[in-house]
Amino acid sequence: MNRYEFEYCGINSRTDLHLVMGHVALPIAPTISESTVSIPNKYGNEYYGTSWESKVISIPCTMPAVDYETYVQTLQNLTNVFVNLDDDPGTEYPLVFGFNPDVTYYGHFTQIPTPNFMSETVTDVQFTLKFTMSDPRGFLPKQTIALNGGIDNKVTPAGNAPTEPIISIIPKQTIYYCGYVLNGGQVAIGTDDQDELANPTPKYETVVNDPMNTLANWTTDSKAISPITDNGAIKAQGTLSSTSEVIRVKSNGDGTRAFGKTVASWYGPIARYTKGPTTSLSNYRVEVFLHHQKWTGTHNGRAMARVGYLILNPDGQTIGRLEIEDYGSSGCAPRLFIQIQKPGGKFSGSNHHSFCASYGNKALRNNGKNQTVKLAYKKTITVKTKKKGKNGKTTVVSQKKTITKHRTVKNYENTDVFSNFYGKLWLEKNGNDWSWGVTRYNVKTHLPYKDKKYAYSASGKWHDTAGKYSGLKLGGMGIIAMKHQITEDTLNPVIKYHEPYLSLSNLVIKKVNSVKETKPQPIANANDEIIINTEDQQVMVNGEMSGFQASTDWPKLNGGKVNEMMFAGDIADADIQLQLTPKVK
Repeated sequence: MNRYEFEYCGINSRTDLHLVMGHVALPIAPTISESTVSIPNKYGNEYYGTSWESKVISIPCTMPAVDYETYVQTLQNLTNVFVNLDDDPGTEYPLVFGFNPDVTYYGHFTQIPTPNFMSETVTDVQFTLKFTMSDPRGFLPKQTIALNGGIDNKVTPAGNAPTEPIISIIPKQTIYYCGYVLNGGQVAIGTDDQDELANPTPKYETVVNDPMNTLANWTTDSKAISPITDNGAIKAQGTLSSTSEVIRVKSNGDGTRAFGKTVASWYGPIARYTKGPTTSLSNYRVEVFLHHQKWTGTHNGRAMARVGYLILNPDGQTIGRLEIEDYGSSGCAPRLFIQIQKPGGKFSGSNHHSFCASYGNKALRNNGKNQTVKLAYKKTITVKTKKKGKNGKTTVVSQKKTITKHRTVKNYENTDVFSNFYGKLWLEKNGNDWSWGVTRYNVKTHLPYKDKKYAYSASGKWHDTAGKYSGLKLGGMGIIAMKHQITEDTLNPVIKYHEPYLSLSNLVIKKVNSVKETKPQPIANANDEIIINTEDQQVMVNGEMSGFQASTDWPKLNGGKVNEMMFAGDIADADIQLQLTPKVK
């Protein structure tokens, strides 16, 4: 990008929009509004301060056009880029100038004027865009700095404006309190009352923590998986494979996955965990990650798949599931199911309970236009013809002939948050109290989404008043990754389509201890991740909102100056990282 270009949402002004940017005079300061009050009989007035509001950048542009058709097409391209009617309130986009490529401005256009022709003989036009930033600061490239919890850290961020720190703390032991002091402000999480911390009993004890990057801990032996049931008819077959991060259905190398032979039901791999827990658990918490992605299109949208974790009792029978399943006809949106049941059931009837059977946030649902899909297939028929012999006798000759026929099916093209979902699911049993939750993560950053366009989370609690499910003990875990036969699989020839992608990762099983409410609870265990996000003004532990947030005024770092930061709590040996996006005024 050269100095006379800009990029808006990653779109280049010259190469993509065919604009020539003129000289941009960046404003020195945001819009200024002073607050004063007139006092009767006073010489002058009372000054109560200055408000620094939004900042406006004027971008002069010239649009060369060789002819009127090029002029019209270029204008349409500009409209497509600059006019966004589907934006949520508050949405702002990035803008970068070639003369200062390290600084990103976030804002919105408040003036897109009608272009003026430069003369009556040419189709070249000029106009000036007004880009307004509600946050008048410019954003520099992110910085990551390692910190030491045992000393007074000195941090000098780039830029010259205050910036919000994001602190990641991974302790080496169970901790009940941590925090830091910065520029006269503080963040404090948990309790530091040492009298209450005598002989603490943690609420959770991790008994299984498997990243699921190997098949060595899983078996598909028919005897081991035979007691496993799930909703509907299922046939265990096919092959799993592992990567450095997940377990998934093995690729056949031709764009399809090894779900096995097509049958008229759900079919694909089922596996049972072999490495724990060593004893059955009456009270437990299961935390898992899974990925379910299907594609849109004539046949792709009709594809049906399911992926999830099955909670097993000591006899290997299914007592619970955390699963995404394409529910209903081909092309319908998938649903998330978090359910429990009496051993051996199929999550139907009166012996099961649903915590969640959801399509997710209505704002993320899209019921597309129903499509009629025409499927071609081959059929062999017998054709009879009459033939007259030399003696005048007529005979009938039969010949087999292959013809092409067609069949029509429906494709509903309905999607929701679980059509393309990677995230964390959890279910907890504590006596007759049950709780559950789901959070959607960004598959690239492995952090919960912040953008409202993609973010989704839900949780709930339920008390089993009758104690109907109090005896459901966790004795093991199973996984399931299957597809369902659709018409395209049964034709001759088979019609290929993009099968859904299914993967599973990060299995954690915790024993839930009975802890008196008078005793303080740990805010994090060893190797848990605490994120103190000053930008969003929230504290997360392992991706979930922490309930231990105490006093804080969310202090900021001063850009271009030395900032002293001192930590408190048992985190002297913890891995601590500071992430920040430096700002310029």
